[in-house]
Formats: sequence, structure tokens, C-alpha cells
Amino acid sequence: MHFGLYLLRKESITGPQFIQAVSRQLETRPQIGSLAIETRCLSMRDVFQVLSLQSVTNESFGQLAIQLGILTEADIRDLLALQTERTTPLAQVLVDIGALEPYQLQTELQLFRSAMSSGPLLEEDSVYLDVNAIEAAFATFEVTV
Repeated sequence: MHFGLYLLRKESITGPQFIQAVSRQLETRPQIGSLAIETRCLSMRDVFQVLSLQSVTNESFGQLAIQLGILTEADIRDLLALQTERTTPLAQVLVDIGALEPYQLQTELQLFRSAMSSGPLLEEDSVYLDVNAIEAAFATFEVTV
């Protein structure tokens, strides 16, 4: 996400490209319940129990599974790590949607890494978490049905 915001602020990608890439990336992210079944941490019945409870609360799948005593915090950390591992990196999605060429991606990644190593990510004038850039991206994004 930081890399995408960095590119957005530099105007290397547009707001709609950023939103499209993040949306596509989220589509590739496997759900925790599916991963719990796949890794045999939970049964289908357990997952449906959590999902049923989740439909009436505003809590995450992991929080509810811990409250029900069917997963531990360590289980959730492991499942979240697996989820992250299996999610397509934003940089790859940007190439896939044509927002960046592969050679541009490599150049931008080098510049981004260099910028990250030169200081903290959350300074006031940070190029990484720019609320104005995020708002601009959403303002220019058109929802299609």
C-alpha cells in the first residue's frame, strides 16, 4: 500500500489506477475462513458458526474465532501471514493492469526503497501516507456497475 501511495503522490499512476489495483489485489486475497479449512485449523461447521455470528456483529473473523475458543491468537497470526503470502503484490497488479511497465516498476521500486531507507515512513511531510493523495484518488474514481 505504501508503494502505491508513493507512486500516486509522484503521479506515476493515476487515482483510478491506484483504486483499480487495490481492488484487484483484494480480489486475490484468500479469506481467513478458507485458509483455516485448508490448513485444517477449522472445520466447515466451525467456519459457518463464525460467519453466522459475524453477520450480526461488526467483529472480524479472527476475533470471533478467538472468542468462540476455536482458534488462538497464534493461529490467527499464522493465517494472516499465509493470507499475506498468497495475496498478489500491489506492484505486480500495477503491471498486470498496465499502469506500469515492468522496467518502470523496477526503477520505481529502487527509488521507493531508497526513499524508505533515508527516513521514517510517518513524518509530517511523508510521501508514503498522504491523505490528500488518497482523497484525490477516491474523488477521481468512477464506480461502474
